Amino acid sequence: MRVIVFGATGVLGRELVPLLLRQGHTVVAPVRSPEKARALADAGVELHTGDLLSPETQAQLPELMAGCQAAVHIATAIPRDFGAPGAWEANTRLRTDGTQALLDAALAAGVERYVQQSIVMAYVDGGDRLLDESTLLDTSPERASVCRPVIEMEGMVRAVPPERLAWCILRGGSFQGPGTAQDGTIERLRAGTERVPCDGNYYISPVHPADMASAVALALDHAPGGSIFNVNDEPIRQGDYLDRLAALVGVPLPERDPSRPCPPSFRCSSAAAREVLGWAPSHSI
Repeated sequence: MRVIVFGATGVLGRELVPLLLRQGHTVVAPVRSPEKARALADAGVELHTGDLLSPETQAQLPELMAGCQAAVHIATAIPRDFGAPGAWEANTRLRTDGTQALLDAALAAGVERYVQQSIVMAYVDGGDRLLDESTLLDTSPERASVCRPVIEMEGMVRAVPPERLAWCILRGGSFQGPGTAQDGTIERLRAGTERVPCDGNYYISPVHPADMASAVALALDHAPGGSIFNVNDEPIRQGDYLDRLAALVGVPLPERDPSRPCPPSFRCSSAAAREVLGWAPSHSI
C-alpha cells in the first residue's frame, strides 16, 4: 500500500514510519525540512517539502496524494511551554484547518483509507467510571482550549461518508516512555520539584508511542470505515504512576499538593481496539 503520512518526524511518526516500511508499505512524507529528515530518506521514504498549514502546500495536496491508497494525519505541534500566549495555536490549526485540507485532498485524489489521530483527554471527566467510545467529548467552556479543536476535528472526519473515504479515528492516550513528556517528569522527580495535584487519585490512560503506531498500522489494514477506537494501556491513577516512576528512578516519592485541584480523570477502555483491530500494548510505559 502507498501511504502518505503527515507528522512523520514527530514522536509517533518516528515509530510509525519504520513499522510501515517493515510491513512492506511505500511511505510518502511531506516534511518542513528534508535536511532534518534525512534518516527517513535513507530508510526509503519518499520525502516532499511542505508545511500542512501553508496555502501553497495545501494546494499541492491532491497531487501529493495521487496514487496513495491511504493517508494518515498524526501531525501535531505540542508546545514546550503550555501556558505561553498562543502556545497552542499551531496545534489547533493542524487539528482543524489541516484536517479539513487533508480530507478535501484525499477525496479529490481518490484515497481509499484515512486514519486520524485524536485523544482520549477530550472526554468529559469520568471519575472512576470506565470510558468507552460512546462517552461524550467535553464541551464545557473551562476546557474549550483543549477540547474544542478535537471536537471540531472529529466532526470534520465524521462528516465524510465512509463509503467515499473509509476513515478511522484513533483516540490515543497520553504518550509515556522515552522521548515523551515523561522525560521532563523524570527530571522533576530527580530534582524533587514534582508535585501530585490534590490526592493523585484521578486516572490517566497512558500509551507508549510504539503501541500507538501499531494501532495505526492495524487500522490502515482493516479498520471498518467510520470506526472510532480508544488506544491506551491499562489506566492508572496519576499518584500511583508517579510513585512507581519515582521508585524505578530511585528517588523519593513525590509529595501530594491538596491545594491544587484535581485534573479531569480519564479511565479509558481500549476493549474495542483489542477486539476489532486485534491490538494490544506490548511496550512498558
